[in-house]
Amino acid sequence: MNVLEIKNLKVLFRTGEHFVRAVEGVDITVGEGERVAIVGESGCGKSVTSLACMRLLNTPPAYIAADALRFTAKDGTVHDLMQKPENEMLALRAEEMAMIFQDPSTFLNPVMTIGEQLDEVFIYHMNMKPKQARARSIEMMKKVGIPDPAMRAQQYPHELSGGLKQRILIAMATSCSPRLLIADEPTTALDVTIQAQILGLIRERCEKERMSLLMITHDLGVVREMAERVYVMYCGKIVETGTVDEILSAPKHPYTKALIDTIPDMEEKVDRFVQIPHNVPHPMHKPEGCYFSNRCAYCTALCRKKQPPLFDRGDGRLVRCYYQTEELWEK
Repeated sequence: MNVLEIKNLKVLFRTGEHFVRAVEGVDITVGEGERVAIVGESGCGKSVTSLACMRLLNTPPAYIAADALRFTAKDGTVHDLMQKPENEMLALRAEEMAMIFQDPSTFLNPVMTIGEQLDEVFIYHMNMKPKQARARSIEMMKKVGIPDPAMRAQQYPHELSGGLKQRILIAMATSCSPRLLIADEPTTALDVTIQAQILGLIRERCEKERMSLLMITHDLGVVREMAERVYVMYCGKIVETGTVDEILSAPKHPYTKALIDTIPDMEEKVDRFVQIPHNVPHPMHKPEGCYFSNRCAYCTALCRKKQPPLFDRGDGRLVRCYYQTEELWEK
């Protein structure tokens, strides 16, 4: 059973007289208890896709269209998220689907204590009394590994480290045991040691609460650690899908291969790190053909002329490349 099903999702942003195509016809599914990752460079449309799933993009400037944007709740009810009024989405976001945002400082209220902000989840979504809510808030803080939670509940966000603030967001997101957890680059601003702790905590919470996970990241190391299945996204389109082992051991799209090649081998001494040339195209100035054509070492005239469709290889993998079935890379 799919917890989340997205078909042909498109997200446009109006800027003056022009429209920016941030997401173009994306299809994504997340199964029950499954951990799925969307990976790609900054500017590829990953975060916009996740925000569209949560209905957190305002119209205008964002305009969202989809053939299907469905979510299956704990009781088996299938919700059409495109048709949900905002008051119903408010309940769904906390009780059935939740999101961990990239920068905790942006999403924690600076003039409310940590305890007050956690309490609100239980008061408004579980109808608890303030004393009950505070007890549950402290319990949740213990679950996510926050030391001396009663004291931390009295503090304000600026008094906590980045790692502790991210743990608070995880506590908020998982308080109601949602069926789907979306994590948008949850470790970007943290050092390596804290990153590992946060990722381990998210994985532990998902396993204990049997939550499905949609992880948004640019880090293939995070993908290997957290996901079972991967969508590689580039310039608003899915360019390759597959299991983690398939994607990392046998990439079929030049962009996926380029991402993997940029990861240094710790056992080899290298003079220069591998870089993907140029940058992700500006969403208002995308190439005519394949969006990766101006950065691809294997680009041909056909690639520059016509956008490749998402080819079904017949082995459960989808690849948006004309030459993914040939031994082009070995020539």
